[in-house]
Amino acid sequence: MGDAIGLVIDGGVVPGEAGTYPVTNPVRPAEVVLEAPSASGAQLDRAVAAARAAFPSWAAMAPDERAELVGKASAAAGAAVESQDLATLLTREHGKVLWEAQFDSGTIGGMAAAFAPLAAEALAPRSLSGGGRRTSVVHEPYGVVAALLPFNWPVSVLGNKVFPALLAGNTIVVKAPPFCPGAVLAVAAALADALPPGVVNAVNGPAPELGEMLVSHPGVDMVSFTGGVPTGRAVMAAASGAVRPVVLELGGNDPAIVAPDVDIDDALVDKIVGASFITSGQVCMAIKRLYVPEGKVRAVVDALVARVGTEVVGDGLAPEVTMGPVHRPAARQRVEAMLEEAAERGARVHRPGRVREEDASAGGYLVSPAIVEGAPDDAQIVCEEQFAPALPVLGYRDVDEAVRRANDSPYGLCASIWTADEELAAATTSRLEAGTVFVNNHGTAAMDHRAPFGGWKQSGYGLELGPEGMLAFTRPKTILQFPAP
Repeated sequence: MGDAIGLVIDGGVVPGEAGTYPVTNPVRPAEVVLEAPSASGAQLDRAVAAARAAFPSWAAMAPDERAELVGKASAAAGAAVESQDLATLLTREHGKVLWEAQFDSGTIGGMAAAFAPLAAEALAPRSLSGGGRRTSVVHEPYGVVAALLPFNWPVSVLGNKVFPALLAGNTIVVKAPPFCPGAVLAVAAALADALPPGVVNAVNGPAPELGEMLVSHPGVDMVSFTGGVPTGRAVMAAASGAVRPVVLELGGNDPAIVAPDVDIDDALVDKIVGASFITSGQVCMAIKRLYVPEGKVRAVVDALVARVGTEVVGDGLAPEVTMGPVHRPAARQRVEAMLEEAAERGARVHRPGRVREEDASAGGYLVSPAIVEGAPDDAQIVCEEQFAPALPVLGYRDVDEAVRRANDSPYGLCASIWTADEELAAATTSRLEAGTVFVNNHGTAAMDHRAPFGGWKQSGYGLELGPEGMLAFTRPKTILQFPAP
C-alpha cells in the first residue's frame, strides 16, 4: 500500500485542494487508515473539463482500438491491486473481511475482457430496408459520464460503470465513496495511467455537496449512481434540471420464498446465510425477508440460529473473523433500533454469533448477526431495508400468500424462489415483482454479468450489465437515406 492516494485529474494524481480528512477503521474508529484527499470545486471543474477535452478523440477511435486500450487499463488496475495490496487497504477502510475484499478488488483485472463482447454486441449498427429508403440505427456515446459509487462493493461497482462507459466511447468522472475512498482512487489512478489523459478522472470529498455539484455540473452529459433510495431521488432531481439521463441502481428489500417441497438441510441454510449476511448484510441484493411454510418455521429458525452461531464478528483481517462491522455508526444504530422495535412487538430475536474478544471494546461498529422470529409484516425489520446482518423469518400458509406478501413492498430489486418443482418455479418467477428473480440461489454470488440488472419500483431506474447495460451509456441515432434527387 505504498503508493500515495490522490485525486485523478487529466492523467495525473494530485492532492486535494480542500485538504485532507481522516478515514478510520470501522472496527477500531480511533485508528486512522489514511488521510483522504478532498477536492475543491475548482478541481471538480478541471476533472470535468479534462473529460470533455478527451472525449472527441476517444469517441472517434475505432471500437476495437478502444477495447484494446481498455483491456490494457483493466490489466494494469489488476496489477495495482496486487502490488499495492489494495485488498488489505479495502478491508481496513471498509471493514469487510479480507477474502471478500480480495474478490471485490481482484475482479477489476478481468472485467474489461468480460464486458468487451457485450459492448460489441450492443453497439453493432442495425440496418433496415424498404419503403424506398435505407435506415441505419447506430449507438453513440453521451459524452462525459458522472459515476457515483457506493461504499459496499466500491471497486467492483467502479468497474461496472467505468468499463461499459469507456467501451461505448464516453469519458468519465468518478466520485469515490467518501468513507472508503482509498482503493477506488488507487484503481482509478492505475486505469488513468494506462489511458489517454482525461479519459478517466476521480474526485473525492467527505461532504455531499461534491456529489451534488458533479451531478448538476453543466459539463456532465449522463449520470450513473449506485446507492440508497433517498440519495437516488436527490440525484434524479439534480439531473432533471438539464434533462440529463440517469441510471439509478438503488436499494432493495429482497424477499426469498422457500417452497413447501424443500428440505431444510445444511446446504440450503449455508446458501441462505451467505446470501443474507455477505458484507455484513450491506448489499442491495442480499436476502432481507425469508418466507417459509408455517409448519417449517421452527426447523428453519433452529437451523439458521445454529449456522449463525458459527459466525465470528470483528476485524476482517483476523483469520478467525467471518463477518466485519457495519461501515458507519448510523447503520449500527438503525438496525439495533429495528431489532428493539421487533422485540417490543413480540418477535424473538436470536443473536448466537460471537464478537471477537480483542475487538469488543474498541468502539467499533460491530453488529452481532440476528435471526428474527415472529415479527409482524409492518415491523420495520420487515418492511424497511435493514442493510445490516439481520434476517426476519416469516411463516406463510400457501405460496400465493407468500408471493402477495413478498410483492407488498415499494422495492423491487431482486427476489428468489427455492424449490425443486420446476412448474412452481416458473409460475412464481413470473409473479414476483423484481428486476432479477433467482431460483434456488440469491444475491451477488449468483449474478450473471451477461444479463441486465436493474430494479423495479423504487429500487432503481435503467439498467447495468448485459448488452442492455452497455446501451445505457449510449444514445441511439436513426439515419434515413433516400435515393439522390
